[in-house]
This record gives sequence, C-alpha cells and structure tokens, in this order.
Amino acid sequence: MKKSIALAALVAVSSVFITGCSKDDSEAPIITLKGSNPFQLEMLDTYVEPGATANDNEDGDISSSISVDDNDIENRLPDTYNVYYSVSDAAGNPADAVREVVVFATNNAMAKSYTVIDSCFSTGGVFGLAFNYSQVLTASGSNVLTFSNFGNFTPTPTMTATINGNGTINLPTQTVTASGGDNITFSLNTADPNKVSKVTLDGFILYYTLVNNTLSLTNNCVAYFTR
Repeated sequence: MKKSIALAALVAVSSVFITGCSKDDSEAPIITLKGSNPFQLEMLDTYVEPGATANDNEDGDISSSISVDDNDIENRLPDTYNVYYSVSDAAGNPADAVREVVVFATNNAMAKSYTVIDSCFSTGGVFGLAFNYSQVLTASGSNVLTFSNFGNFTPTPTMTATINGNGTINLPTQTVTASGGDNITFSLNTADPNKVSKVTLDGFILYYTLVNNTLSLTNNCVAYFTR
C-alpha cells in the first residue's frame, strides 16, 4: 500500500515538472532577404531570384522551406512589382517578407526592329492618312534612340527620341527634310494628358505632331510600334 502511494506521488510530481518545463512555441520565424531590395531589373531581362534565409527560435534554419512567389513581375513593362516570401515553423507560426522589383526601360532594351501602324489626323480632326512600315531603332548615348525612318519618311538628318526609366518617351522637336523634299517639323504631342507616349507590353506608342512646312499642313498622329 505504501509503495502504491509513493509511486502515485512520484508520477504526480513528474507530471507537474514536465508541465512546468514545457511551453508553447508562439514566436514566428524571421525571413532575411539576400541581395538588393528594391531590386533593379532592366526591361526584358529575366529576373533571377537572389534568395532568402529563414531562422526560427525552435527549429533553427528553415530556409529550405521558404516559398517564393514572383508571378507579379512583368519584365516587359516598366513599373514596381513585388516578390512574396512565406514560411512557417513546425508549430505553424507563419512569417512573410516582400521584395520590390523595379523594372526600368533603357535605350538598349528598346533598340529593336518594329512594325509600325501610323495614323494622322488634321488639326480639325478629319482623317488624313494611315500607313504601315518597318522600323529599326538603334541606341546611342545613355538614353537616345535613333529611328531608321519616321512617319513613313526617310528624314535627313535622322530622327531621335529619348527614353526615361519609367518607360515614357520624349520626342524632341526636330525639323527635317523628308525623302520627297518637303520640310517637316516633328514634335511630341502632349495636348491630351491621357495620351502618353510610353512603353507597352509588346512595344511602345508615340503621339506626335507633324507639321509639313512646305504644304502648310498640320497633323496629329499616333504610331503603334510592335516588336
């Protein structure tokens, strides 16, 4: 009888000891991103994941369990995108982190061959002309693009534009001699704030004004350049 009482007391003491020493794991892991954040990505380049580590107070290094979601990135369009990281420890405590990826445009990324659909309207809004042609853009300097031809003309001197990192395009005012001999001034059309010359998913769009000084004719034009 005494042995039974002693054994029961020992079990009770052991139970209290074990319960007193155990604790719930409520602390989340910590994710540490490798590489740059924000991450700079040149337009049309492929995003290469720099990696991340995760450490937990109970489980230690759980980096191999990190889930990475980079489906938000669109490398054809300058903008800021997110890469999402998530992990959970053995107790189910979740952790997450975000890396910003800034896709930026460069003249080298824009220096491609394009097909162009170009439409021009007179200042009164009456349809003027439409034409399709091929175009080659070459890069020079830090942000300058040179057109092989422009507006279905072969101008002298050659026409240029500049590209900003955010994908907007500027066409400096330029007066040239067209292949037919007409004196023409080209400039960026900024009259409508909703019509912005910029990079698109498959090329870029350019709103411009064409003034034929020889014929005293002004046209507002839009050109769609497709890679």
